[in-house]
Amino acid sequence: MANVFDYVEKYGDLTFRQKRFNEVDNLIFSALAYVDLRDTKVDRKICTLAEVGREYLETHNDAEMRKYYGLGMYDAHKLLKKLIDKPRYANLRILDYDYNVNSEMQFGAVVFELLPDLIYVSFEGTDQLIVGWKEDADLSYMFPVPAQVEAVEFLNRNIKTIGPDVIVGGHSKGGNLALVSSMFMSYWKKRKILRIYNNDGPGLRRKEFESARYRSIKDKYVHIVPDSSVVGMLLRHDKYKVVKSMKSAPISHEISSWEIIDSKLRRGALSPRSVALEKSVLNWLDTHDDKERKKVCDAIFGTLRKSGLLETYQLKNPRILLRAINKFGKEVDDESKQLALELIKGTFDGVLKAK
Repeated sequence: MANVFDYVEKYGDLTFRQKRFNEVDNLIFSALAYVDLRDTKVDRKICTLAEVGREYLETHNDAEMRKYYGLGMYDAHKLLKKLIDKPRYANLRILDYDYNVNSEMQFGAVVFELLPDLIYVSFEGTDQLIVGWKEDADLSYMFPVPAQVEAVEFLNRNIKTIGPDVIVGGHSKGGNLALVSSMFMSYWKKRKILRIYNNDGPGLRRKEFESARYRSIKDKYVHIVPDSSVVGMLLRHDKYKVVKSMKSAPISHEISSWEIIDSKLRRGALSPRSVALEKSVLNWLDTHDDKERKKVCDAIFGTLRKSGLLETYQLKNPRILLRAINKFGKEVDDESKQLALELIKGTFDGVLKAK
């Protein structure tokens, strides 16, 4: 069965005027947000994907990606190698780029000009830094988290009321950032947004899920999840587009595993495990208030931090992770501990490249 790499080979010679943007292109641009462009000349006034891509590839190789980074970043690296020689992507201008990380936040975003009247704003998902995964957990009790604030500012400066139409998207946490940032645009800027893609990312807390802001963009919102989704089951959602994956959880999180028929994603149905996980998450949210959720999240990630775990590649030794989990104290109740175990296995493992 075909995937995004096969799609690039088949249609990479056709420009966006010759073949319109579609949901598979969305996957590609959501993946490219994982490429770390900080050491390139991406801040030049006129800069194409091919130019910065070649500059990036001069100092980053496959071995580095496999050793230190997760599947999302490795997929993005492989995609970039293919895209820089394809007319559909090579000469697209990069209009804006930002990457910001500190002790509380991991944030990345990039803007691609597909046509003079159409741009794609892509938000990065969680990369190899544990602080980013901590921020994912913080979504359960905090709104907005720092990355969401950054996302609103980034999108706001890249939507012009008189300017190109906008597609907003992201993978994993980046999908949540695409959703939330779009919710907080002004009425006139929301009118410029054609579609919002959340590619297997978390949803919203009840308060935001039931808000007028969410209702204002709901008709433009597309939430895509693989059939054995884990990350996409987090928090609250009201609709899914379920697609078939060639892999089971947690590797199904990565877009290279999603099956494609021509220019469309192959439809599927949620696995019993994903359905059960969603019910467990919703039950946990309904039985724990924000204060209790924060206590659990702080305990879990405090344990990981004390164990010296700062980047996901350190988790390739399962004994390290098991030792950290076994140190959860009494402040984590049994229900929270059981859910945490399942989510940690399903999310951290999902960013590790299997050898």
